[in-house]
Amino acid sequence: MPEPTAPEPLRFSMQWRRLVLLCLPALILGAILRFSLLTALPEGYYGPDSNSYFDTTSALWLKHEWDMGPKRRWVYPLLLIPTPILPGRNVATIAVVQHIVGLLVSVIGIGWITLNLTRRPTIWVPLVAIFVAIWPRMVWYEQEVVAESILLDSIILTMALAFPVQRLREPKRLFWFLMAAALIIAIKPHGRPIWIGLMISAVLLAGWPWRWSKPCWGALALSLVVILTTGSSKQGPWLLLSSSLPLVDPDHGKWPEYRAVLKPFIEEARADLSQYPWKQARYKKMLVESGENLQLGPVWQEMLKERKKTKFLRVCNDLAHDAILHSPFTYAQMVLRKIGAVLADQDAGTFMAPRAFWKSQLDDNEERWMKHPDEMKLLYEMDENAYLSLAEQRRKQREWYEPWVYHFDHAFSWMKASRGEARKLYLHPAWFGLLALFGFLTCLRPSRWRETSPLWLALGFYLGLIFGIGDAVSRYLQPIEWIGLIFVALGLDWLLGLVWREEPVPEEVES
Repeated sequence: MPEPTAPEPLRFSMQWRRLVLLCLPALILGAILRFSLLTALPEGYYGPDSNSYFDTTSALWLKHEWDMGPKRRWVYPLLLIPTPILPGRNVATIAVVQHIVGLLVSVIGIGWITLNLTRRPTIWVPLVAIFVAIWPRMVWYEQEVVAESILLDSIILTMALAFPVQRLREPKRLFWFLMAAALIIAIKPHGRPIWIGLMISAVLLAGWPWRWSKPCWGALALSLVVILTTGSSKQGPWLLLSSSLPLVDPDHGKWPEYRAVLKPFIEEARADLSQYPWKQARYKKMLVESGENLQLGPVWQEMLKERKKTKFLRVCNDLAHDAILHSPFTYAQMVLRKIGAVLADQDAGTFMAPRAFWKSQLDDNEERWMKHPDEMKLLYEMDENAYLSLAEQRRKQREWYEPWVYHFDHAFSWMKASRGEARKLYLHPAWFGLLALFGFLTCLRPSRWRETSPLWLALGFYLGLIFGIGDAVSRYLQPIEWIGLIFVALGLDWLLGLVWREEPVPEEVES
């Protein structure tokens, strides 16, 4: 006679308590690191893209105008609006809130996913959670005034709602999963590839959409409305051309006058294609520079003068697609090199050092204090002289975590980049990246591929689309890097199962 099982609410409560206990060491370590960072750098980092989010807040509070710029999705700018009435200086309040929310959501959410996917969660949940809590790239973007932190939180929340995967067939759980997925794309356009992967995994786990409930269809429709009505499409063609520039035929095809302008730079980029991931940013900037005495001549400059730049976008789109269609395999190799270059980035925690933080912050804000002093006063709640005095005081500090973060970044990198002859950069696999790759391959086993599909489908679509269009910016890795940590745990968990035959049965199977 089978043993009676506990009622569903009681089982969930027991599992939740177990999760919190397993994640407790990570929460403590993560809190210590963040407290130390906020003690050294109470001010959040106001980076190159921060003003495009804060403009809505400054326009509302300083000019009493509503200004939601077309470049950004609306969720993060709306969340920044009440910061002037919250306790503390705006730039500090934003950082504190992002750190608290980021720590709780990342540790508990990723811990929950690990709990449901590993056979021995008592071993792997604490380890994965600790890595998540102290992972430098995740901690840093909680410090910066950009949407990356809440984008990561929304992705983790959505994927956590998919587990245990058996429950995704329940209309209520599926509805909240789809609503959370809609939030991802409402925060940043970068979330669209992840949304595509999650929708495919929803079909695999919850059945065909025509069997979904009406509320689920409403949530899906909401996502489509967000995709079609928000954000700007003016950067895609330009970025795609910069990603495929070496493959453009300079002598044949549509727009011959613009191919001729680009010919010297196409040949220059082709001369050493293996180094293009590290050089693409220069060509990307070159394509949109306007003014006098620039690298691209008057023919290209005349096209850029058009107010809406519709012709520029059309030219970029046509040249890029023609290049990719004629050299798809070379283009795929270029994309893989870009992904490798980002995976080899080992400087995620560099700005956590006060001297590096304030050196970069002073450079970024120098022009803003001249052009937008009222906005900067609203942000820092002090005048420029007080701001400069604060920066001078803070940048002299040296914190205990600085060498630790440096060594952690280099010890647990996914890939390595080394310089060879003529200072060329070469990519090599790192041991931690090989473990993640092995863990990913174990997810493709017939018994596991469907259950783990929310992870690897979202990861695959994101890496392919984001780095197929954009350049090798390490910030782009932040939303999905944590999936590699779970892959490491899954691979080692499977290896452990080969020698530890008496495997415990997961709670959801027992029930």
